[in-house]
Amino acid sequence: VNSVNTASPQIALAPVPPPPTALDSAMFPHAMARAAILLAAILRAEAAREGAESKGTRSGPSPVDYKKEIEDIMACAKSHAIPAKVTLVPSDDETGMTVSRSVACFMRVVQDMAEEDDSDTEESEESLEIPLTKVDAESLGLIVQFAQSKIKDAGPDLQGLNFSVVPRPLSGPLHETESITEEDAKFMDEIAQDLDRLFRLTNAVNFVNCPPLLELCTARIAQMLIGKTPKEIREIFPEVFAGKDGEEVDS
Repeated sequence: VNSVNTASPQIALAPVPPPPTALDSAMFPHAMARAAILLAAILRAEAAREGAESKGTRSGPSPVDYKKEIEDIMACAKSHAIPAKVTLVPSDDETGMTVSRSVACFMRVVQDMAEEDDSDTEESEESLEIPLTKVDAESLGLIVQFAQSKIKDAGPDLQGLNFSVVPRPLSGPLHETESITEEDAKFMDEIAQDLDRLFRLTNAVNFVNCPPLLELCTARIAQMLIGKTPKEIREIFPEVFAGKDGEEVDS
C-alpha cells in the first residue's frame, strides 16, 4: 500500500496481490487486529472498484478453491485422534461449548491435532477440551452455527459439503452474488448490523483458522467500503483510526 489520499474521492492503492485466506496473526492487540482486518477489506474493496472500472477487460485473481479444505474436514471428522465430542473453551466462559467432532473439524486448530496423531486407534469416548484464548463466547457460537448449517446441508457423511465462493474481485453485495448462498449472505448481513460483533467474529475465525468463514467475514466488511472515500471509511470505523487517547490520528 502506497498511500491514502484524503483529497481524492477514491482510495489510492498500488497494485496488490489478492487478500489472503487467513490473516497473518491474531496474536496482537485488539486495535491492531481490527486495523489488519480493515486493511484486508480495503484491498478487496479496491480490487472490486478496479474490476468494475475495467468492465471485464482485466482478469482478476481466481476465487478460493475449497476442494482441499473439504477433504481435510472430512478426514478430520473420521479421525480417531479426535474424540466424538469436543469441548471448546472461549476466553470469557470457562464452561465451554461441547460440540461434535464434525463441527470442531471446521477449525484448522482441531485438524492439526488430528494430523499429529493419525494412528488407527479405537475411538476415545472422553471429551477433548480445547482452550481458545483469542475467541469470545458469542463469536464461538456463531462459528459453531456456521459449521452446523453446513453439516446439515451436507448430510451425516459430509459427502455433500460445500461452501460459498467469494468472487475476486468482489462484484457487489453478498446477497446479490450468485456464488454465495442466500443463507450465508443473510447470516453475514445479520452479524454486520453490529460492527463490533463482526470484527470480533473475524478475529476469532482467523484464530481458529476457518478459511470459508473468514472469506465471508472480510468480504462483508469490504462490501461496506466499496465506493467509499477515505473520510467515509474513517467515519464508519473510527475506532481503527483512534489513538491511545481516543482521538483520531492521521493515516
